Amino acid sequence: MTATNSRITNSRLGLSMAEILTLPPQKRKIVQWLIKRSDSATLAQVSIHLDLNQQATLALLDELVEEGFIQEVLTSGEVKYRINLAAKRGIQQQNIQQTLAPGNPLAIIFNPSGDYAVQAGSRFEINVTVTNKGVESALIDIFIDELSPQLIQWCNAPKQRLALSPNSVGEVLFEFQVPVTAIPSTYNYSIVVDAPLHYPEDTPIRHGARIQVLPAIETVVRVSDPTFTLLPLTSSRSPAKIPPGGILQVHVNVHNRSDRVDRFRLSCLDLPEGWLSICYPEGLETAGLVIPNMGLNLNPGEKGEILLQFQPPLGVNAGLYYPSIRLYSANNPDLMLLDVIYWEILPSYLLNAEMLIVVNRVRRKGGTFEVKFTNAGNTVREITCQAVPVDEDKVCTYTTSPSALRVLPGEKVSTQVTVTPVKWWYRPIFGAGRLLNFRVELVDVQQIPLPNPALPGSLIWEPRPWWQFLLVLLTALGTVAVLGFLIWLWLFRPPAVPKILQFLSSDTSYQEANGDFIRLSWQIRHPKKLQTLSLTGLFADGTDAIKPVVYTFNGKIPTELQPFCQMNTVLTCSNIPTEARKPGDYTFQLQTFASNSDLPADTIKTNTIRIIPIPPPQILEFAPAQPVYQEVKVSSTKIRPDVVHLNWKINDLDRIKQLRVVGRSPENLVNSPQQIYDLSQNIPDTLKAFCTQQENQLNCRNVPANNRGAGDYIFELQVFTKTDIDKPSLSQKTDLVKVLPLPSKIVEFKIDGNNPLPKYPILINQGKPSKMLNLSWKVEGSNNIKVELLPAPGDIPRNGTIPYPVNQQPGSETITLQVTNAAGEKVTRSVTIETFLPPISTTNQPQLPQLEGAKPEIPIISSPPSGQPTQPPGTSPTSSPSNNTLPNPNSPTPSQPDKLSPLELPPGFD
Repeated sequence: MTATNSRITNSRLGLSMAEILTLPPQKRKIVQWLIKRSDSATLAQVSIHLDLNQQATLALLDELVEEGFIQEVLTSGEVKYRINLAAKRGIQQQNIQQTLAPGNPLAIIFNPSGDYAVQAGSRFEINVTVTNKGVESALIDIFIDELSPQLIQWCNAPKQRLALSPNSVGEVLFEFQVPVTAIPSTYNYSIVVDAPLHYPEDTPIRHGARIQVLPAIETVVRVSDPTFTLLPLTSSRSPAKIPPGGILQVHVNVHNRSDRVDRFRLSCLDLPEGWLSICYPEGLETAGLVIPNMGLNLNPGEKGEILLQFQPPLGVNAGLYYPSIRLYSANNPDLMLLDVIYWEILPSYLLNAEMLIVVNRVRRKGGTFEVKFTNAGNTVREITCQAVPVDEDKVCTYTTSPSALRVLPGEKVSTQVTVTPVKWWYRPIFGAGRLLNFRVELVDVQQIPLPNPALPGSLIWEPRPWWQFLLVLLTALGTVAVLGFLIWLWLFRPPAVPKILQFLSSDTSYQEANGDFIRLSWQIRHPKKLQTLSLTGLFADGTDAIKPVVYTFNGKIPTELQPFCQMNTVLTCSNIPTEARKPGDYTFQLQTFASNSDLPADTIKTNTIRIIPIPPPQILEFAPAQPVYQEVKVSSTKIRPDVVHLNWKINDLDRIKQLRVVGRSPENLVNSPQQIYDLSQNIPDTLKAFCTQQENQLNCRNVPANNRGAGDYIFELQVFTKTDIDKPSLSQKTDLVKVLPLPSKIVEFKIDGNNPLPKYPILINQGKPSKMLNLSWKVEGSNNIKVELLPAPGDIPRNGTIPYPVNQQPGSETITLQVTNAAGEKVTRSVTIETFLPPISTTNQPQLPQLEGAKPEIPIISSPPSGQPTQPPGTSPTSSPSNNTLPNPNSPTPSQPDKLSPLELPPGFD
């Protein structure tokens, strides 16, 4: 089902019977099988019928759906497919397309203007009518574009020419002979209309369309095939009329011309199921039993009638409809019997309009009304609305938004009307308000009568509030007060005093490089009353910038100001020079003094005026030659290898007075003394070996610094220009530079001239004075290393010898020699001194009885007699082995210096 007013040339209306023959074999097989079915089919069913897998079948179905040959139907959550047949065209009207842009001198009509179908082996024509609407004669070329080579071969004269005078018409006919061997397909073509000599700006004009070539197959109608006719007879020119909500009954007469009993049934796939009903004749299955029939059963040669009723819903749009009717034969399912019924739904122009009040009582704003339209008909209505006043006085303005409406069938739309009073003097002072009447006029664009062409309305303009009378009273009082003030001003006006109207500088900023100085301008009213004029200038910090200047007038311009000032009713002075030449921010103050008065009559200050200093030189480069250095031993060379070398590059050498280089630690402590280079005359001798001058640029390489020893350094380069006194104009710091210290090394650490082992045992005798040990050491490393002997005496020199007393009590003491460099790295060497008492003899002690099986006694070393030298540890005493003594439990076991104690032995197997 398709309405006439919604058809377009290029839209697909379904699969026509001629297009079935042009489909590929597999697609044609699907379409023919779906035509035979009375219901839709699933993907699995189509796949079984084609004997293909479902993936390949789905690809074919998607292509047919995209081409518009079949439709997808969602039934109970499952996608099914059904045929989408096009309606039988019958008598088709020729569409005439006229190409005429505004101002185009050529009007062109193509016939046929759209797509055209032709059978292979037949002829067809394309007629082009051209009208010359210009003011001059023209030669017009009409030809088939070269991009359509197939149609050029079929055409007898593919290129033709017309000569047209102004306001004349010409016609060109292209005749085509389609060969029988032409391949059935769709061919695109383009016809070009060109007048390059006379209308080059408006041509060429192109018209494109398509030619569909059908197979050269003739339809053979067998005399035994059934036929059917539709009553009443309809066509596209004389369709059957159906009022809105009406019913159209169509009688379908079927003739069974075969020699077999057949059953026939009707179908109409172009309309929804609720739009039509099919009534077959009732049959007698048994005596006295009437049952409904699902088809028309006819004997050979018999005729029958099927009643077909069309009942479109009430809200369907008016227009022409042409559904196709198909008759199915049970004996011959492949037989295609089609016909078309044309019927038209008559238009209904019922349109309801009403105006609703939103705001109709106003004080200062406008009133709002809403006009609502309800289209109860079946046609599209286009309405324009305009609000006009009814009263004679045009007090209000009327605005309709939107003013043009398009109302579709069954739709409700509305427009808003705003009524705003504009003539405030018409507003009532008191009472119930003023009634302003108006109406909204409705006009149908299609000139269709309206039930209510005008809708009346009224607006109430409320009276003025009471407080407005208070404003009138206050206005009157204010007028009286102003008159009194004017009288007072005229009679008791104070004497005029000089008034500064303007005080400013000719520019807000100046350049010191140009030698600029600040110039001031001012304007003063009543210059005759001016006695003196005081000018002062201050820096931003409040200090005096220039000496105060006082100008004495006494009714005339001072001599020093005569080149810059003019005196009329206003004293005007321009570009008066000042002594402000130094860079900085200035603020100037101007004071006027009247005659016989010590107080200033007027005072004014300028905004901040700046003299921009000359830009300082730039440090283009400042960095060490290398980031890390290694400390070396003190040598007699002039420049030590561990001295940091600096590179820098500075421009504007002629403006530099002095350079200063200083090195600091990361804690901001000075660890490289300051170096000062005077550049006021030329490059100093101390820098000539390292620096060169190139185009007013100082380039220095490998300049030695004043650092000494290892540590971390951050060097700063300070630049003093010839105008700087205390602070440098600019400065720049390097990254962290490291001077790595020499590795610390303990060369020697001895006791009594010998290298001790980690444990040094000493036998003590408490009856004798304490023994003194001579400790000697020798350390190598950085200049600023720290050497300590712990626990006492602490800090010691790199090399030396000191006596160290031995403790007379048994025990052990560790002596540590520790070396610490500037980076905090430590190197140590330690020795443990163990003191012990000699063993005590046990000769006079009673003997304990020995038990059988007891272990034999261990021989005890006896102490030597008084006056005999002590035996070294580890040697055997001279006493007899029979002189057994017990060791003193308080004295440690003597150790042998050349052997390790049991605790110091490495682990081993038992």
